[in-house]
Amino acid sequence: MNTISKLALGAVGGYAAIQLSRRVIRSRRHFSWQGKRVVITGASRGLGLVMARHLADQGARLAICARSRADLEVAKSELRHRGAEVIAAPCDVRDDTEVAAFVDGVRARFGGVDVLFNVAGIITAGPLDAMTMDDFEDSMQTNCWGALRMSRHVLPSMRDQGWGRIVNVASIGGKRAVPHMLPYAASKFALVGLSNGMRAELKQENIFVTTACPGLMRTGSPRNANFKGQHRAEYAWFSIGDSLPVMSMSAETAAHQITQACQDGRGEVFIHSPMNVTIALQNLFPEVTQEILSLAATVLPTMGGIGRDSAKGFESESVWSPSVLTTLTQQAAIANNEA
Repeated sequence: MNTISKLALGAVGGYAAIQLSRRVIRSRRHFSWQGKRVVITGASRGLGLVMARHLADQGARLAICARSRADLEVAKSELRHRGAEVIAAPCDVRDDTEVAAFVDGVRARFGGVDVLFNVAGIITAGPLDAMTMDDFEDSMQTNCWGALRMSRHVLPSMRDQGWGRIVNVASIGGKRAVPHMLPYAASKFALVGLSNGMRAELKQENIFVTTACPGLMRTGSPRNANFKGQHRAEYAWFSIGDSLPVMSMSAETAAHQITQACQDGRGEVFIHSPMNVTIALQNLFPEVTQEILSLAATVLPTMGGIGRDSAKGFESESVWSPSVLTTLTQQAAIANNEA
């Protein structure tokens, strides 16, 4: 056997040993959802609701919150119909007093919190010139500080029992900024850094923090996102891209990957479908990816329309959306309480 063959064989062996050790570590961290006390923010609709369904079917005890009481009642009814024990209470994660009251209520009912999924988030789409400082502030308060507030309030319970899991649902947009979504990108970049830092500090206390970075998911969320500038054109681009299988994944697939990563105690994970090559492209060719995004920005709608005013997706419909091109997103909106 020549030197090159020996090196190749050694490399294969080393890779196999690393993968085996990872599997052993994950198997030791693995746990069952049966009876686990799980808090999910933003669980009245979209990804949060899909995750709640998934965990309800596996025997978790659920505490869900969101801003809308009406949406929460719909979600609570469905989850209880699946046989889950459910606490549902309105809570704005931007308000520390509301967060504290919600967690106190969960602890009073369940006796503690085992797992926290920070899913609540907002999306504001449009050109930079259409954005105000309030748009950036609201995104930070919801997408980043909201996760921090909820984490800080559940940590005493986890520390008391010497075990816990926290999952912060960030985004691929928190690893590579996408044009016309700058408040969202800035807040998700911040959440990624916060989440990774939390993992480094809390792991020694047997509290594992997972940073989940999904790509586009078909949750139906474009209907309730905020659009500025030429809002109808912005909504059309967003909802069409959200519907294309080559660019997006089903919410159910994303929920399965996220909950599995939590069970395995993983660190930072990219959530995507096999058909979505954007993750691999970014990792292998970051500068090329940046150039592609710069080119994409040149064909996105220019400033105009309603300017700095904001409209919801369902207020921004046009001949392009809804249409046959947005069928999958429309179906997801109906299925996931976004309609």
